[in-house]
Order: sequence, then structure tokens, then C-alpha cells
Amino acid sequence: MRLVVLGIALAWLSAGLTAANAAEPKPAPVTLDIAQGALAGTTEDGIASFKDIPFAAPPVGPLRWRAPQAAPGWTGVRAADKFGFTCPQQRLPLLMRLLAPKLPESEDCLTLNVWTPDSHARLPVMVWIYGGAFVRGSSANPLFEGTDLARHGVVVVTFNYRLGWLGFFSHPALAAENPGEPHGNYGLMDQIAALEWVKHNIAAFGGDPDNVTIFGESAGGMSVNDLMASPRAAGLFEKAISESGLGLTATPTKDAAEATAISFATRHDAAGTPAEIRERLRGLSVSQILDDQEKLPSLSLVAPTIDGEIIPEEVSVAFAQGKIPHVPYMAGSNSNESTLMPALHMTPEGFLKNLGDALPVVRKVYEENGALTDDALGRQVFGDALFAGGAQGLADLVEKTGQPSYVYQFAYVSEAQRSDTPGVGHGGELPYVFGVRGLLHNPLYASAVRKATPSDIAVVAQTQAYWTNFAKTGDPNGPGLPAWKTTSASAPMTLVVDDDGTKTVGGFRKNQLMLVYGNWTRRTGQPPLN
Repeated sequence: MRLVVLGIALAWLSAGLTAANAAEPKPAPVTLDIAQGALAGTTEDGIASFKDIPFAAPPVGPLRWRAPQAAPGWTGVRAADKFGFTCPQQRLPLLMRLLAPKLPESEDCLTLNVWTPDSHARLPVMVWIYGGAFVRGSSANPLFEGTDLARHGVVVVTFNYRLGWLGFFSHPALAAENPGEPHGNYGLMDQIAALEWVKHNIAAFGGDPDNVTIFGESAGGMSVNDLMASPRAAGLFEKAISESGLGLTATPTKDAAEATAISFATRHDAAGTPAEIRERLRGLSVSQILDDQEKLPSLSLVAPTIDGEIIPEEVSVAFAQGKIPHVPYMAGSNSNESTLMPALHMTPEGFLKNLGDALPVVRKVYEENGALTDDALGRQVFGDALFAGGAQGLADLVEKTGQPSYVYQFAYVSEAQRSDTPGVGHGGELPYVFGVRGLLHNPLYASAVRKATPSDIAVVAQTQAYWTNFAKTGDPNGPGLPAWKTTSASAPMTLVVDDDGTKTVGGFRKNQLMLVYGNWTRRTGQPPLN
């Protein structure tokens, strides 16, 4: 089930909220030197940005389905004022295609972008990992424009990683090519390579390489949890934020991943010796790979897997056994994560059928305060079982390592949408985390953005303050903010952000989440979370 719910974050369909409506000055050029060469970026509204910086060699030709290799250098000055190529990915559903501009794609996509308020400082660094079910996503998404966050005194980094079967493909013939290299989880290896680049280069942009926070949403939030459990990522970050990142669902196995890859190879007549199979696979066009991938019956066939190296064991078990970096951790979910269901070809009623004989017990717990329709029940169970339970559960396990851990539930609906929007959908917190500066330049969204009320804008400011305070010190609290208490298994605490205000709630949805914990305990054999 972990991989079935990696779907597309529909964040840019959520309310656009920002106060940055004023006309902006034309960007001015700015240059900066790093080890690879000179960069020519831009500075705008006091924030310098540098885009399309290679953090690894292009994974093309013989480097397709290889661990990321060393980033190239260059002579002269490299233009860094525009985003680079997006990694090849599955086409968006029709509605999304109408709303989201098509971004240029190429396998030569392993680049990153940096926003900094002061290249001569030593500021905390926030490294963003996008979501999209591990089959879609881009650091060029206008929602992830880093200027607003950087204004809070942090350096912001976004990057691309390989997607779909170009990013997660575990064929034995590929493993035989370079026995000393990990294989299969290429997208996660790209994430690690980007973090290594940050460690070695971010000081040139005014960032502190010893104060790095990774944060991501949906598949990006899952990636944060995967990186927490990966020995290869140890020492590359000091704090972690997982937004709607699941957590207590099963991590798929290497055997399952290899079976899927072998089946793909068979369909494309890749047979013979390992060298012949590799040659045939690398000779396939991107279109052939994506066309085949889009016929998959389930997104569960494309995602990170237990490979023994990048992910040594089930992620939640690594958390439970303390085999994770002992760093401050934040996790949370939204009040209506079930908006993800259509993208997963799910219905609330169909989801309930998965509960089988356990359904009556579950229904009894959820109906303590009155009867629910199957639609309402299915939506609530979906959100708790896959998102709220995972956030609370992993956060409680982190607290057992002695590190502060924080949990949130985001339920604030913008005032313009309140009459017809039942809660905050999957990805709906993102405009509050990043602001929507990038969306202001898109006429489809600009008018909605400008409808933001003072209350909406205040929640944007509050959210960005919590996130950047955490990046600075490991504690989201600060002057003028409602107190956000740490959580623990014995005293679970959740910061609830809703239409009535912001407050820490003890034992939030405790009875419902106990069902999630019980299922996790039975499945993994681990002790109860609380």
C-alpha cells in the first residue's frame, strides 16, 4: 500500500496565497565562482538565484541506469538564469495538462537551483525534494520558486532526480555491469548526489554545509524518510521535514523490483547475455520506456525498494530500531488527503473493501461521534492510515532517539474557498510553505492569488516562520507564534492549523491512529508505538 499512494500533489490547484502582488523590478545579473566554474545568475528583490547547475554527469548513453557520476566542469561563464531540463516523465492527466505548462524534458536533467539572500554569509540551508509518485515532478514547477523562503534568512536548493523506470529499475543485467555500485534506486542515488554537491559547494552561496535541512512532500516526503533510513545519506543533513510522506506502510522488496524489470525487458526483446540485454535496454527511446510505463496497473511498480545498500531494510523498521540519523524531525499531513484518490483510480468505498473483516471494528471506532457514510468513512480512514498515522508514528519513533520531533495537521482553507472545499487536499499546504510567487506570473492563477485575505496571508507567514525556524535551530517555535510542543509516544502532540486558529492538541485522533499502529505492529513484529 505504501507505493499505491505516491500520487501527484495537486498543490498548484490549491489556493494561491501571498502578499507579493506588487510589480517587481527586472532581474539584475550576478556572478559567482564555484569549483566547477563561473556562474551567471540573477538577483531580484534582494535574493540571488542560480539555476541549471549540474550536480552529476548527464545520465545518458552508457550512463543510463548507472549510479550518478561526477559532475562536469566548464570553462568561461555558465548561464544560470533559467531552469534546466525536467527529467522525462509520465504525461499528466488531461485536466492537469490544461492547467500546467509543458516543461522541456531530457535525460540530461540532473541539475539544481539555488536561492540565497547573502552569498557572503553562513546561513541554514533548505533542500527541497519534489513529489509526484516517483513518476512526475520537477524543480522548475513555479510553486517551488525559492525567493519567499530565502527572505527568511535561509539558502534554498531545489533539484531534479530521475523518475519512473529511468529512475527506479532493478534488472540483474545492470547489476552485473558494475558490481561495486548500487543499482536500481537511481532516483534516490540522485538525491544523495545532490546532497553531496550541497555539502561541498553551498558555502560559496552563503550556506552552512553543516546546517542542512531536507524537506519534501508526497513522494518527496517519502524520500525524506528513505534518506533517514539510508546509510549512504548519513552526515549529509542535520534536520528533516516529511510532508504527507506516509511512513508506516511497507517498503517493497528487491525481488519484486527485479521481477518487474525482467518483465519489462522481455516485452522489449532484451535477451541474451547481460551485455546484450544492457545494449538493448539502453537502445530504447525515452518514448518507448514511458509508453510502456504508462500501461502499468499500479504506481506500486515504480518506486524505491529495499536493495540492501541505499535502503537496507524496511524504512519504518529502521526508524523503530533507531538506525537513523539522530536529528530533529518534523512530519505531518493534511485534513483531506483523500483528494489523491482519483489520481490513484481509487474510491472511498473501494478503499474500505481492502479492510476486509476488520471493517466493522474500524467503523465502530470512527463512528464514536455519529454515523458516517461509506464515502466519508473511506476518506477519513485513507487519510489516517496512510498519512496522519505515518507522520505521528515516525515522529514518535524519532523522539525515542532523544531528538525533538514535531507533528502537524494542516486544515486551514483559504477564506475564498471555505464554502465549497472540504478540508485541505494532498499537497494543499505547499502554497503556505513556499508562498506562490512563481504562480503570480501565470494568468491562470494570478487572479486567485490576489484574492488572499489578511487571514490567509497571516497563515502563510506563520507556516514559513515555523519551517524556517526549524531549519535554523531544530525548533519551529519563535516570537509571536503559537506554541508547538514536541511529540512522544507517551504524550503525542500535534500542531493543528485550521480555520479557527493554530494550537497544539494532545492525543489528536488517538483512537483512529491506534488502529494504524496496531496494524503496523502486527505486520512488522515491532513493539507497539504507544
